[in-house]
Amino acid sequence: MLSQVFLLYLESLLITALLVGSFLGLWIGLRAVRRVDKTIKDRQAHLYDMLLIAVMTIPILSFAMMGILLIFRA
Repeated sequence: MLSQVFLLYLESLLITALLVGSFLGLWIGLRAVRRVDKTIKDRQAHLYDMLLIAVMTIPILSFAMMGILLIFRA
């Protein structure tokens, strides 16, 4: 039982990491195309902000995704 919950959490963690990573990559790409950040320091600060947002939101969203996967599997 515990191993099933752990595998479900790992699956939701992987799905969430892929979703958040693709969303943030798209966002960073759109900012680069529109040339919002003029200096290298601005671009680097935005990249660090996005990485921090990803690190903080992936574990939280993975629990929500685990609930959704649990509902689908029930």
